[in-house]
Amino acid sequence: MPEDKEVDEILDELKQKAEEEKELSFSDDTQLDEKQEEKEADFELVDEAPQEETEEESITLTADTPGFEDEKQPDNTVKKKKILIAVFCAIVIIAVIVGVILAANGKKEEPETTASTTAATTTEAPTTQSVVVYRNPLTNEENYNADAIGKRPVGIVVENSPAARPQWGMDDSTKSPDIIIEGEVEGGVTRMLWMYADYNALPNQIGPVRSARPPFIKFSELFDTIFIHWGQSQSKGNYVGADSVFVSDNVDHINQMSFNNKVGLYGRDKSRGGDQEHTGVVYGSKMSAAIEQMGFRTEINDADFSTFAYNDKDTVLSENTCSTLKLTFSSRSGSSAWTYNSDDGLYYSNSYSNNTARKNLLVLFDTTEYIVKDNYKNGRSETYCNYKLSGGDGKLASLGTVIDIRWSVENGKIVVTDTSGNEIKLNTGKTWIGWASSNKGGSTAVN
Repeated sequence: MPEDKEVDEILDELKQKAEEEKELSFSDDTQLDEKQEEKEADFELVDEAPQEETEEESITLTADTPGFEDEKQPDNTVKKKKILIAVFCAIVIIAVIVGVILAANGKKEEPETTASTTAATTTEAPTTQSVVVYRNPLTNEENYNADAIGKRPVGIVVENSPAARPQWGMDDSTKSPDIIIEGEVEGGVTRMLWMYADYNALPNQIGPVRSARPPFIKFSELFDTIFIHWGQSQSKGNYVGADSVFVSDNVDHINQMSFNNKVGLYGRDKSRGGDQEHTGVVYGSKMSAAIEQMGFRTEINDADFSTFAYNDKDTVLSENTCSTLKLTFSSRSGSSAWTYNSDDGLYYSNSYSNNTARKNLLVLFDTTEYIVKDNYKNGRSETYCNYKLSGGDGKLASLGTVIDIRWSVENGKIVVTDTSGNEIKLNTGKTWIGWASSNKGGSTAVN
């Protein structure tokens, strides 16, 4: 440090002066010896010459007289003592100076270090504190509940027959489902699975809640959801029902038909009249207590949780426009139609509720099979639609544009790419997934 260099220079200078003093003392000693010899010679001459004695000077003073050197004339020994005293004083002065300098340096270093640290904190720290942005894992939207990060979603089975519309909770502007999956069940109608990333932020009322089917259980497993339903299909003959799949796949689910509803998760809304099967609802505020009551795992298993890639900012997919998209699920079923609104960049549909809006429309064509269960009710049979989750072609529409895609299920997760195998990115926002038949007459119409 600069201060240490100054101390070393002072010490070197003082040492040099001490050396000069020492050389000077040796020179003075030589001169004193010569003078001493001259004095002794003078004393000898005086002794030889006759002297008058006085009473006060009755003793002849010589160089050998004790005390002579102290009282009359200092010799080289006295001079050496004085030089030693001078050198000692110089050393003491040096020590004092060095001590003062070191003390001063010590006092200077401490505030300098503090000042340096403070400056580093001030200059190196950003002018604004870094803000952690929590994003919804199913939509990539900001302002997500930090406490819900890493928690499992819930998937709720909701009816979609004309008698069930408009559904409760679907058009909630702030709490509509993050992802809606729609697919065929039986009788030519479709059913939906509404997925919410944060089960502590559900609409007050969701429904009509309906029974489980095997394909919807499989859909939910792609996102590691806790499955919520009201009833389930039963295995019989060649048909493997939802009851068997829950057991074979070890699925965490809450079935109103067997759930001890002490927390009040389920209820009925008969305000619109109609059949009993269209009145079952789930109360969103009770979901957390119900999951706790069941003792389910709440942490996401990343190995079972599909995630989509998202653009950093809204990006058109291609030059191919898509003002409207209509999906026909199969030759037996109905369809779902969506219209693009360029004012807010969303697709709207009246096929479900009054104001259902989505940012992304994802169509997946899959191999399906129809399985007949005999003697379903009162001797009649029922034909169910099963999806193989075997992968295939599809389409992605967003911001008024559309592209062809490929999809597959790999290691229990859904993977979406373009036709060349490159990763597809969605735009931030809510998504609708239409799961259609590739071999039973499913089709899309894009304008």
